[in-house]
Amino acid sequence: MFVVYLIFTAAFALIAWRDLQLGLLLMITLLPSYLLRTEIFGLPTTLLEMLLVAFVTIWCIRRRPHVFSFFALPRSLALPIFLLVLASFISLFIAPDLASALGIWKAYFLEPMLLFFIIRFEHIDASRIFKALGITALFLSLVAILQWLTGQGIPIPWDIEGRVTSVFEYPNALGLFLGPIVIIGALSWRQDKKFWITTILLSAIAIVLAQSEAAVVAVLATLVIAGLSNKQTRNKTLLAVLTAILLITLSPWRGFVMEKLTLQDYSGQVRLTQWSETVEMLKDHWLFGAGLSGYPTVFEPYHQATHIEIFQYPHNIILNIWVELGLLGVIAFILLAYQAILEFWRRLKPAATTSSTLATFASLFALLEITIHGLVDVPYFKNDLAILTWILLAIIFSDKEKNKRSTPYET
Repeated sequence: MFVVYLIFTAAFALIAWRDLQLGLLLMITLLPSYLLRTEIFGLPTTLLEMLLVAFVTIWCIRRRPHVFSFFALPRSLALPIFLLVLASFISLFIAPDLASALGIWKAYFLEPMLLFFIIRFEHIDASRIFKALGITALFLSLVAILQWLTGQGIPIPWDIEGRVTSVFEYPNALGLFLGPIVIIGALSWRQDKKFWITTILLSAIAIVLAQSEAAVVAVLATLVIAGLSNKQTRNKTLLAVLTAILLITLSPWRGFVMEKLTLQDYSGQVRLTQWSETVEMLKDHWLFGAGLSGYPTVFEPYHQATHIEIFQYPHNIILNIWVELGLLGVIAFILLAYQAILEFWRRLKPAATTSSTLATFASLFALLEITIHGLVDVPYFKNDLAILTWILLAIIFSDKEKNKRSTPYET
């Protein structure tokens, strides 16, 4: 398979050489290609990584006079990124398995952050990036729906419950990827109505068929917050929320809904147990955590509920970051989120002249959806999700100027 991937990478490199932005968009469309794994001289890699390395190499050659200037950042943004890089280096060298940690570091930090800088430098139109993500979502959704219709291609043990996975290995991976794209589509649909309505509809169906309950809750919660943030839709959103609460209260499913929301079902109890044991671990490893990819090893002595397997991550966004990057990593991510929110408010000002106001909102709310979903899952430490996160951050912190236009959100 390596030869096939090499030929595909060469073809991609030719496209990227002729048109850097088209190459970037094509790579974004192919984010799930991290699932296609191979080896180079005995070192594990993926097709996505091969494409990314080829693209970055070509970009450096084509933009060689500007290779170093593209690292320039405003001081407010430079601090959290510097702290994050520092935390990742520290976690790399305290990890129990350096080889595994290196793989995590390059896939979840080095490569996504290089793309972050390139996207900011290239000033590519955010609507084109969104469209690339939407195309991927359409493909994944169609595969998922086909799985459900035929019953074929669903991996064990998810085939027993009929939970679709599309090209991924487990159902929640589908919900984690499609959720933020649904939010992007919901806030961008006027730019290409037919495309985004189709994408939203099929993605929503796929999420439901995957039975990714956290994704459903995260998408709905984010849409409610977005609706309440917009003066024009605030009253309608509030009415819809009150109506939904009333219907759930009067329905025979109210117990089921409350059980899920309060984590009283089996899945919720597993997470509560895991979080409690992880907190015990962090009492002894509060500063540096467990190191990159070190959580299962460091966590094992603290694992008392032996009927529950030891997962790769604690399945909570704060705990995930803390065990992987230590307290410094948590601080860095909080500062980065704070700067993103400040950028959001800055672009709400009527006098704001920065580009892609709508794109900024769509990206921020997509990150909000990721965060809400991450309260009970792992929304960053996965190849495609790490890159998606930094793509959205690059759009939020873009300095590109466009024509002035009124903001779609009024406060």
